Amino acid sequence: MIAEFGIFFLILTLVFSSFGFTQPIFLDYNKNFRLFSQEKISTLIFFFTLLSFICLTYSFIVSDFSLNVVTSNSNTQLPIIYKITGVWGNHEGSILLWLLVMTFFGFLFSIQKIDNKNIKIKTLYVQNTLIFLISLFIILTSNPFQRNFPPEIEGSDLNPLLQDPGLIIHPPLLYLGYVGFSIVYSISLAVLLFKIKNDDFVKVLKPWVFASWTFLTLGIGLGSWWAYYELGWGGFWFWDPVENASLLPWLTASALLHTIIISGKRRLLLKWTLLLSIITFTLSLLGTFLVRSGVLISVHAFANDPSRGLFILILLLLVTGVGLFFYIKSGKFFPKKNDINLISKEGAISLNNIFMLTLSFTILLGTIYPLFSSVIFDTKISVGAPFFNSILAPIVFPLVIGMIFGPFLKWGSDDLTNLANRLKTLLFIFFIVALFIWYLSYRGPILSIVFFVFSAWIITSSLFELTNFISLKPKLKFKKVPLKNISQLIAHIGIGLLIVGATGTSILKKEKIQFQDPKQVISISNFKIKFMGVKMVEGPNYVSEMGEFEIYKNEKYLKSLFPERRFYNSSDRITTEAAIYSTILGDLYIAIGDKNSLDKAKSWTTRIWFNPFTIWIWIGVLFLSLGGLVSLIKSLRRKI
Repeated sequence: MIAEFGIFFLILTLVFSSFGFTQPIFLDYNKNFRLFSQEKISTLIFFFTLLSFICLTYSFIVSDFSLNVVTSNSNTQLPIIYKITGVWGNHEGSILLWLLVMTFFGFLFSIQKIDNKNIKIKTLYVQNTLIFLISLFIILTSNPFQRNFPPEIEGSDLNPLLQDPGLIIHPPLLYLGYVGFSIVYSISLAVLLFKIKNDDFVKVLKPWVFASWTFLTLGIGLGSWWAYYELGWGGFWFWDPVENASLLPWLTASALLHTIIISGKRRLLLKWTLLLSIITFTLSLLGTFLVRSGVLISVHAFANDPSRGLFILILLLLVTGVGLFFYIKSGKFFPKKNDINLISKEGAISLNNIFMLTLSFTILLGTIYPLFSSVIFDTKISVGAPFFNSILAPIVFPLVIGMIFGPFLKWGSDDLTNLANRLKTLLFIFFIVALFIWYLSYRGPILSIVFFVFSAWIITSSLFELTNFISLKPKLKFKKVPLKNISQLIAHIGIGLLIVGATGTSILKKEKIQFQDPKQVISISNFKIKFMGVKMVEGPNYVSEMGEFEIYKNEKYLKSLFPERRFYNSSDRITTEAAIYSTILGDLYIAIGDKNSLDKAKSWTTRIWFNPFTIWIWIGVLFLSLGGLVSLIKSLRRKI
């Protein structure tokens, strides 16, 4: 009966969201009534969707195997926390989560205090239209409450890769980022569609851009961390198509985040702000299409029937086409006040945005080209890490230069000679820092030295900007420094730390693969790893081959690590659980493989990595997210 309630609430979401987007067509009440009704509709459809989601969650918890989705993604042996995770560990449940987040953002927007009622009404109109389309998609192609008769006695299992604490919060965080940009899209399309003439929309957009970008940053970072410790291959980014699909909207959202600063400060690039809003949500939908359609092979992808992919593709084309059509049509609507001096703060931000969009387009091309090659030329090709790594450096270099010097440029226009005079001290510090890094790592690869120097320059310039700002205003205490300066400082330091971690892990890592006998010692990067053997361990719904490794450094025992190979009988799958000893200087990473069947000494395949500075990646992500959070707080302090 719970399932019937679930589909009933889902149908109510469809019906009431249809009222939301048909209201302007059939009703012509005054503005206050239209606002009131749109707000009430947004509230109702959020609570209807929430109740539907609760019904599905309850069905997973009680193991209601009369539902197809529960039978396919859960069983009675599954720990309850992973039964809850199983709600979004499948196509139907994850799309319902998508709808829940979308209605939640619509509800939050409906209760937000916005003086410009026209923007609010039109935005809710667009948002409710999107909600109608998604709920229609769920009911027609992805009903999570579909029954199977007779019901199974026992279910299959949740994908073992998803039975991990990181996957409990990774999808919700990622969806808060992805779907958060639906409100950004709705605001922008409302401005274009209904020709809202003032630029109040910039103030309305800001908190939603900052919030969505922050959630997306956390979601991508957490997903990368999960892949690092769960998949057992020693890396943090595989350039997998679905990984790329999450990175694309993050890059364009980063460009949007910087552009909206110019739009708010100088009333410039208003059309750019709208265009980037449309592109970012479009890329979020593209990521959903790649995951749900099965057109690209990925460790993250769900295998689904073609009708779902076709529906999402139509939705993607509709959202993109409508947005771009009204953007192009608005040619004379906005004043052409876009004369920007390249030697200025807004000029540096604009150039950085161009490089970000170039990087996005290149990654997009590399991600979808295999699909076009297969369809058009009937040729299967693979575009992997070598391609993406080769195009990354030439585009990242100018981005880093802009990040270092851009904050010191003046608004409006500046002069390079004056800039150099103002930054004499900083340039001298840069020289000393570069020499110091070269001295520490002169035997290392040139590329790693260059990246380390750039990351050090980013961090140094960020700290120098703060001290320079305070020195110009001696009476100013740190706690009174404007939040915009603090958020920029934190986020840019985060980029610097992330570059250090990515450089160390990608370029300087060391790896050893071997058959290792019990009591045998392997040396790697000042560590000695002693293999003690393997024992069988029984988990709640799996059996594990658990290795034991003693870690020594300078002949001193540090700790023992216990990597595993887990066998899930219910799904007949095997997963690798790496063991990691993490320090600020690097990670010792151990994974265990198959037993050597030809060796009477009972040796096992072991893979051991030392990844320098890996933890700096996650620290950098936290700094980036904290910078986004500070910007969000600042934007919410202003009256909209």
